Amino acid sequence: MGIQGKIETENMKNEDCRMSNFEFLNKDVLTEQYYQKAAEAEMSYAMGLYSNVLVSARTIAENLAREVADENYLVVDDRETFDNVLKRLKLGQYIDKYALQFFYDVKNVGNTAAHTLTTSNQEEALTALKRLYSLCVWFVGNYYDEKVGITEFQEPKKDVLYQTTIQPISNAEKNLIYIQTADNSSGKFSVYEGNQKVGKTGVGDLAEDNSDNSPYLRDWAKKRIKQYMNTSGVPVNLEWAELAYRKSDGLWFSDHDVHRVLERSGVKHSHDLSGDEWFETDLETAKKAIKAVKEGKDSLDKISNVEEKIVLRPEQQEAVNKTKLGFKSGQKMLWNAKMRFGKTLTALKLVREQKYKKVLIMTHRPVVDGGWFDDFIKIGMPDAGYVYGSKNKGHQNIKELEDLNKPYVYFASIQDLGGSEIVGGKVSDKNRDLFAVDWDLVIVDEAHEGTQTELTQNILNLVVKKHTKELDLSGTPFNILSDYDDEHVFTWDYTMEQEAKENWNKEHPHEDNPYSALPRVSMFTFEMNKRFNDPRFTREGLGKYTFNFKEFFRTDKDGKFVYESDVKRFLDNITNPGTANYPFSTREFRNRLRHTLWVLPGIKEANALEELLKKHPVFGTEYNIINVVRNDRSDTELGTDNDVDAERKEIAKADKAGKKTVTLTVRKLTTGATVPEWTGVLFLSNTNSAMQYLQAAFRAQTPYSSPKFGKKENCYIFDFAPDRALTVMAESTSLATGVGKIQTKEQRAKMAKLMNFLPILGESDQQMKPYKVDRLLSQLKRAYAEKAVRTGFDDDSIYSDELLLIKDADLKDFNDLKGIIGTTKKEKAPTKIDVNHQGLDEEEYDMAEKARKKKTRERSQEEQDAIDKVKKLKKQRKTMISILRGISIRIPMMIYGMDIKFDENVSIKKFVDKIDDVSWEEFMPKGITKALFNKFVKYYDADVFIEAGKIIRRQVKELDKADPLERVEKIAEIFNTFKNPDKETVLTPWRVVNMHLGKTIGGLSFFDKDYQYSYEDGNVVRRWIDTEYTDKIFNENSQILEINSKTGLYPLYVATSIYWKEFNKLNDQTAGKFGFEDELMIWQRILRENIFLVAKTPMAKEIARRTLAGYHDDWDINSEYVENIVEDSKADVNKEAKKIEGMFGNMKFDVVIGNPPYQQEAKGASTRDEPIYPQFMDLSYQLSNLVTLITPARFLFNAGQTSKAWNETMLHDPHLKVVFYEQNSSKVFPNTDIKGGIAITLRDATKDFGEIGIFTSHPEMESIVNKVWKYKQHSFSKMVSSSGLYRFSNLVFEENTKLKKSVSSGTGKKITSKIMSENNDIFRKDRVLDTDVSLIGLVRNRRTHRFILRKYLQDNDFIDKYKVLIPKANGSGKLGEIISTPIIGKPSIGVTDTFISLGPVDSLEDAEAILKYIKSKFGRALLGVRKITQDNPKSTWQYVPMQNFTSDSDIDWTKSISEIDQQLYKKYNLSDDEINFIETKVQEMD
Repeated sequence: MGIQGKIETENMKNEDCRMSNFEFLNKDVLTEQYYQKAAEAEMSYAMGLYSNVLVSARTIAENLAREVADENYLVVDDRETFDNVLKRLKLGQYIDKYALQFFYDVKNVGNTAAHTLTTSNQEEALTALKRLYSLCVWFVGNYYDEKVGITEFQEPKKDVLYQTTIQPISNAEKNLIYIQTADNSSGKFSVYEGNQKVGKTGVGDLAEDNSDNSPYLRDWAKKRIKQYMNTSGVPVNLEWAELAYRKSDGLWFSDHDVHRVLERSGVKHSHDLSGDEWFETDLETAKKAIKAVKEGKDSLDKISNVEEKIVLRPEQQEAVNKTKLGFKSGQKMLWNAKMRFGKTLTALKLVREQKYKKVLIMTHRPVVDGGWFDDFIKIGMPDAGYVYGSKNKGHQNIKELEDLNKPYVYFASIQDLGGSEIVGGKVSDKNRDLFAVDWDLVIVDEAHEGTQTELTQNILNLVVKKHTKELDLSGTPFNILSDYDDEHVFTWDYTMEQEAKENWNKEHPHEDNPYSALPRVSMFTFEMNKRFNDPRFTREGLGKYTFNFKEFFRTDKDGKFVYESDVKRFLDNITNPGTANYPFSTREFRNRLRHTLWVLPGIKEANALEELLKKHPVFGTEYNIINVVRNDRSDTELGTDNDVDAERKEIAKADKAGKKTVTLTVRKLTTGATVPEWTGVLFLSNTNSAMQYLQAAFRAQTPYSSPKFGKKENCYIFDFAPDRALTVMAESTSLATGVGKIQTKEQRAKMAKLMNFLPILGESDQQMKPYKVDRLLSQLKRAYAEKAVRTGFDDDSIYSDELLLIKDADLKDFNDLKGIIGTTKKEKAPTKIDVNHQGLDEEEYDMAEKARKKKTRERSQEEQDAIDKVKKLKKQRKTMISILRGISIRIPMMIYGMDIKFDENVSIKKFVDKIDDVSWEEFMPKGITKALFNKFVKYYDADVFIEAGKIIRRQVKELDKADPLERVEKIAEIFNTFKNPDKETVLTPWRVVNMHLGKTIGGLSFFDKDYQYSYEDGNVVRRWIDTEYTDKIFNENSQILEINSKTGLYPLYVATSIYWKEFNKLNDQTAGKFGFEDELMIWQRILRENIFLVAKTPMAKEIARRTLAGYHDDWDINSEYVENIVEDSKADVNKEAKKIEGMFGNMKFDVVIGNPPYQQEAKGASTRDEPIYPQFMDLSYQLSNLVTLITPARFLFNAGQTSKAWNETMLHDPHLKVVFYEQNSSKVFPNTDIKGGIAITLRDATKDFGEIGIFTSHPEMESIVNKVWKYKQHSFSKMVSSSGLYRFSNLVFEENTKLKKSVSSGTGKKITSKIMSENNDIFRKDRVLDTDVSLIGLVRNRRTHRFILRKYLQDNDFIDKYKVLIPKANGSGKLGEIISTPIIGKPSIGVTDTFISLGPVDSLEDAEAILKYIKSKFGRALLGVRKITQDNPKSTWQYVPMQNFTSDSDIDWTKSISEIDQQLYKKYNLSDDEINFIETKVQEMD
């Protein structure tokens, strides 16, 4: 049978054979493509391939959506996702809501089917077909005037199973692919040289000769070519014709499939020819692409034997060499290299030289995939045997690359990887193959854009394996630089580049200068405040008043500038000749700066400025205005290749018309994008981010030349905020001097060099003059202060160089401090810090710096010694900073709350003196007295500390002018910079305040419904939540008390919620005619009449006041410091409640809210911290009938140090309920470890919720526990020993007097693993007497046994019997976790306190039964009711029921563990759902 017989549909059908439901799509040539795919979906349904149905339906829906977008004149990029297209259709209201819903329904089930292993069922497939039918009916009705009955759909029948093709084939789908060139023998069509066109056409009778390039196929191809080429007059050569049929699956393909292979393989579309069918390639490559489609491949591994000879520049080779060396001593390297360094080529050269087999490239910007692929080809990676893969280039999936068994490089976007369920996304099997690869090297491109986010860290934790090397690439690594030491950072900055450019011809006189094309940059700064000296346009930033661009360019609800006359005046100023030398002030200047990029505060501002510029007498006539953010929805959008292409086309159009351009942006095209025609960048925004600033500033430095306009030799940065410009440039030079180093002498040299190659000029005496180095140095201090504030003092920029000059006398202080601040026993152990006996002096430092620039072989021994000493001392400095960190991160919040003038200079000594003793003790680590801290004051940079304090206070002061809602969001941002001091100390994050109160009393929430994000679809979230308590709490008459205010965020939330209601009421009453003063009056009234708070310290009171009222010192705030609140509550809680009520005029509160302190440090002989949150809960219950608090949850399990009697009271209180529980405290409070988890409780004395009783972390366990304990029975806990079961007899101390020194007062006679490991004469490796007891314990963290004389032990019930031995602590407390290596202990076997014993029993068989029981899923599920931490004490076994472990038992213990589980399920009458819960949640044990 020929192809005709194999692939054509049968013409004859039985009478009962139905036509396709989608036959109406086959009536029009334009909808035939949808008919074919829909018929295929029906066929899949009939064959029972239900998942295929969902995927096919989704494919059709996506293509329909794209056509709908096209019909509505929306330009849709090929790379745009289905979801993006739908969002654009929804936003523009282009389609009906019900049709949009059909699109989403089909898309969602199709996504699930495509990305999960779950098998779809018949019902889901039929529903998808029905929805697709309705969608297609709507589509042809709206766009093709075809009326089809919406109810005529019928279920596809199985009588279509025996067709001879997989799907009905229409003539439109039977294609051949042809390849043609143009005949340039006349020399008139040279533009076609080196280009091949890949096209398609239909083919007729397939019974003819359809072999490759047969005369028959060539005739069909010539007919098609003749149709469109005759009119062009271009003579044609037909090179090849081939049937577009794939035998492996019986499907026809299109020329688009061949185009895709060529594109993914790096073959470029013809630059000078229109259309997508022409490619710059040869015939053989085009034919290989057709073959690849037939073989199911998506790329060609090697398309050319020509390798461009790439020779790395000296600094690029230095980066490779330093990285090789760095990877010998560490796993991570950073390349701090400016734009146009050639990071991709250099990184790929490293891959080649190191012969890495599996390389992953990750980035936040998928757009750079093309650049990596181009350089992959350019540097000859295919010829070295490497293959490339990504979503868009080369091989599409990891499995294909792995199967090739060749070294490969794979490119992936962090956004795509973040969609995987394993890192917090929603698709379970997405990127599973990628995460399974054992990568040799992971390259993180533009690492500053998110390596510190939780998402990226989760991804890196999965892809960076034990031996994997990580290379981070960044041109602006301000936020990550402190993570690396000098040996693991390679730096190449603008100054180094320009210096190399200047010196090249001297050092390489006969070689072309590789830097010659790189323009020189100059910066001009202008002081806006001089022209617009208006208090409305000033803001407090960088420690002083600066110009507020956001306010200056503010727009109204109609999108017009509020201060339009001022903006017009600004445009007139910069285009009129004068003394200021503004960039557009003369025609000569304008002709030099033909194309410039203007960075604005936001999208609305850019849109308004576009309109104004078009009407301006200069900009409107001489310039085309390009607004690249006109249709954006978020200020943070970055550019794509399409944006760059569109920008360059607009610029080319302007050049052709003799015009210039101004491009308006916010962030788009300021990162990664390259537009060579730009010659200047103007900053008209408030950004203080050095990272974002420099990314945008150097956009204009891209090389450019043209025959008409010449070569770009110079480019410019224009900034209308001089202090900001200087600060950023100062900070950029600090990057080049090394990590964490503040050396004035070296900084001065670096800055002088920078200002030589990048002159920075400012206005002075009616002319432009260069700034001096000293001015830049003063700005550097400000830059460090900014950085310190951004990081919450968790950064080395706050410290002075005294840490490099430390002497022996200071060492003891640091060792003592380490012992105080460490949060674990290991950390508190004094650290031996070796300072080489002496610190560093300036002469040694200078010698080391000069020697470092020499080659190793040119250094003297003295110079090498100096270098080694500097390295050692820098490492030591980091150690010391890590010790001081425990104090430093507590300081910013105290600065925030200090009761001083906002512009006062506060030195670190003054700061210490200003803090009261009670607050100092509360906020600082135990043992850090003021006197002790004063010993370390010299290690803080005095200027940076003062400047940082001013910045923090000015941030708050600035908000006094903000409306209350905007102020709330800014206050939350400030608090986000404050750190939790340690793992047990909790500062309640704004997100948690929102979650806590949103789940209980409702109100205005600033987070999404999952309380994860404060933005949705690019917009700020403001979401009103109603609960049964909302109306009662949030009204003008309510009184709300925070029980332990520390930050003021709780009262801020409730005050804002009341404000929101009052604001809307005022808006309705006045029809919006009210002003800022009216808003402040509402806010003041709320603080005065509705909000009350008590604080444990005077400082906490001041912090809360600052949060609520800023620097409005004359506002009334109901805040009180309550002295001795904990001790007084313990003594008499009723009396303490009356005292607090009295402080507020015997006020009765509608609700008490808050996050009380959890514990206070141990006092006296005790070593355990004491929980104090119960006192605050009891106190709160006395103050109001309604209370909601967030606290540790251990009391819910009757565990922890809280009183058992108090626990029972809480568990049996019918007015108390648990609203929220989370076992892992770090999910609520990041970087904290609260054993047993966190609970939000609500107590309403007027309601009966029923007792909590037995609380379980999983509601499903409640019914199981109730069934098991329905009838009173014994608990298995009776068989569980204490951890101190085995104890010394008195005799051992009489015979071994030195043993007393090993035994502490806390352990008494208890035998611990520590004692066993330290006393080898008592605990021997070999048995001496037959009566010796073998004790099992831990020695050097390994389980081992030692023999001890029986007479040295006290008797107990277990020693001579069988038992099961298990660790006293294992796992984390997660339900269903395994018990680590339980074993049977025979008679004469005992354990140290590291283990507990289960038993005792008389026989081995009974012990084996116990062992099987604790391994059973049933037993461990019941253990999980009370085991919420790693500890396994007797009390955790409370709800595990006792069993008879003898042969008389109702359980057959000889069976397997899984069979025993089935017996136990049956014994306790568990339901199928309950059994399924246990089986799926509890891990199996052998």
